[in-house]
Amino acid sequence: MVYDPLAMKRIHFVVLSLCLSCPLFAQLPAPNADGVTAGHHIFRAKDVDAANKFWIALGGEPAALAQIKLMKFPGVLLFISAPRGANPAPSLGGNHGTTVESINFKVKDLKATIAKVLEVGIPLPLIPSKSEKGAVILVGPDDVQVSLTEDKTLAMPIASDGLVMNVANAAEVSAWYAKWFGAKISKSGTDTIGEIPGARIVFRVTKDPIAPTKGHSLGLLGFEVSDLKAFVQKYQDAGGKLDTQIATAAAANLSVVQLTDPWGTSIEVSQGLKAVK
Repeated sequence: MVYDPLAMKRIHFVVLSLCLSCPLFAQLPAPNADGVTAGHHIFRAKDVDAANKFWIALGGEPAALAQIKLMKFPGVLLFISAPRGANPAPSLGGNHGTTVESINFKVKDLKATIAKVLEVGIPLPLIPSKSEKGAVILVGPDDVQVSLTEDKTLAMPIASDGLVMNVANAAEVSAWYAKWFGAKISKSGTDTIGEIPGARIVFRVTKDPIAPTKGHSLGLLGFEVSDLKAFVQKYQDAGGKLDTQIATAAAANLSVVQLTDPWGTSIEVSQGLKAVK
């Protein structure tokens, strides 16, 4: 089949999503009552090798689907590629100050984890986390902020612990994620928390300006649904706008669509990843 350039771009995202999600889990977490799981992030890096070096030092494992490379951690999949487009910018802005402030991990030994990153010669600014007690923020390549919290009961060296979102109104934003992705909302001190299988979202209230994720190094969050067509129909019936049409990789039995939440977080919604072993 011959595709036009726009269609090829959409299919390229399908492949990216498949790569993000396939090899990392024996299977995806069991979905919530809305049929949703979470757990893949899409990054753009000015130097893919340097970015991969950082994630490997942090505890990630390289994986691949066909010719496409990705990075896996317990509970999350990362796809890292160069900026796209005919004339991509030499560098993308980091995620500090965007709707996604940091991605979070728990580590069994915080001191040892930081030492491993330092051993490979990666400059490592450290910032105390404002939203997670006892957490430390690492600023990785392309100014990606990664929050680490020590948990000595952890069964493995590192595991995904969700993300922090910058919001002006936590009740409003968390209600949107509850409506469309079945996030279970609770309070932890002054924090509003949204739990989706595969992601613990901390909605952090800030009075600072908040930028959208588009055009930044951490560009897309991913959610898997049990029925993508039904999700899209419901979303559009409610007045929601899509950034792309549904694109399908038939051989992989995988479909994806992209949208942006009302506050500027770019999202990829997929169907088909639960079949990956």
